[in-house]
Amino acid sequence: MTLIDENDVIFEQEKKRKLVKIILIAIIILVIFCVCLLIFRSVAKKSSFKCSIDGTNRTDISNDILLKDEKGNILVQNGNIYVSIRKLSNILNYQFYNSEYKIKGEDKTKCQVKVNNIYTSYVAGSNKVYKAIAQENSQDDNDDSNNGEFEEIEDLKKTEFEYFTIADNIRYENEELYGSLEAIRLGFDITISYDVKNNMLTISTLDHLEKTAKEKRVDVVDSSEYSYRNKRLLKYGMVVVKDADGNLGVGSYTDSNKIGSFVASCKYSELEFNEGTKVISSVTSSDNKSGILYINVDSQEVERNVTLPYEEINEATNKFDYFVVKNKEKKYGIVNAEGHVIIPIQFEEIGIKEEDYSDITCKYILNDKYVPVKLNGKWGLYNIDGNKIIEPQFADVGCSLAQSGDSAVIIPNLKDGKTGIVFLYNKEKSFYGVYNADNGEKIAISLTEVYRKVENDQENFYINHIIDRATSKVHTLNLRTDL
Repeated sequence: MTLIDENDVIFEQEKKRKLVKIILIAIIILVIFCVCLLIFRSVAKKSSFKCSIDGTNRTDISNDILLKDEKGNILVQNGNIYVSIRKLSNILNYQFYNSEYKIKGEDKTKCQVKVNNIYTSYVAGSNKVYKAIAQENSQDDNDDSNNGEFEEIEDLKKTEFEYFTIADNIRYENEELYGSLEAIRLGFDITISYDVKNNMLTISTLDHLEKTAKEKRVDVVDSSEYSYRNKRLLKYGMVVVKDADGNLGVGSYTDSNKIGSFVASCKYSELEFNEGTKVISSVTSSDNKSGILYINVDSQEVERNVTLPYEEINEATNKFDYFVVKNKEKKYGIVNAEGHVIIPIQFEEIGIKEEDYSDITCKYILNDKYVPVKLNGKWGLYNIDGNKIIEPQFADVGCSLAQSGDSAVIIPNLKDGKTGIVFLYNKEKSFYGVYNADNGEKIAISLTEVYRKVENDQENFYINHIIDRATSKVHTLNLRTDL
């Protein structure tokens, strides 16, 4: 081999080494690129919004359901997010209407959502959520004959109420009402959580929770066998259970230490859960006695069991310190949490028709103090200390048919700190009177209307007062400023 040939071989070998080096570098770069791409895709996937409903990932739901900040990012404040009430209603196929309770209007700062037989009202800027619970079986809840139309609450036979105070006010942004996770849980009867790190919203409906409970316990009662109000126990990890003899109780399906035992033993023929107060009204199977079970929903324990010897017991306040009871003679009275009689058990009715008054939070005890009672067809007034203030003598309590404003029954903050109460004293002429709720004295009579108006965020009460009986001329007065 000549020197020239040897140089050619060395050159070719060097050329091959360079080519191999270039290929190796290209492969390394390609591997690094692929790894970076995988990391980027993983991070992007992790940061993208995800929503799971009843264990199924929903790709059709965007983060538009959540309130965003000015930069378009999901607004997270103190670990909380805010969900569009209207959009979530559409996703879950719940009935949604603008405006306040019982009114189908165009006011977007208020709304109501119907879940089963429960109507939940939300109001912008408010930390209150209230539920109107229509009497079940007043119509078939599974009847679709209304074609999805919203039933008028006032047409239903009976309505009860529950009230909740939430930590974060209802928000109104971009012509949408948004509720915190707490507000959504209460109103929509679901469990809902948000994982900030994984940007994931997780929702479970009561039907899904019931399915989970049945997988954990063999004694779970199907929800078709009891009131929907009891189904809401599922949100708190509990469920109605039944023993071999058909007695009802409450069991946990989320606490592994309690799966084989009971929160409330199976010894009841009736149970009804009040979510607003976290108590269960009960009737024992053995002696048919009514009682109240105070439930700690966090520890899933019965903290106190109160049994009272009456045919019927209803909570008089959300604090559960007073109860309206009915005896065998179908007479009503009020007892306290210790069972002591406060208002004699002798009346035909106690309280007002709460649904007639938009500003009333308790139909039995008005302003935490005054108790309207009906005896021999006439209405009077007691206070919660058990003192009779006004002898039963009036045709009705409250002006529930006001045309000029909201119906009114109790009027606080009158002159000299007085509280007024409205009675219909002449049914034939439809004359109302306002009386001092503390001593029964007349404040104003010969009234054709007593009504409430909110003007410039101020609550005012007015009366239409007849000043000329011959011509029926009416003069309107502000009860707080003109009397």
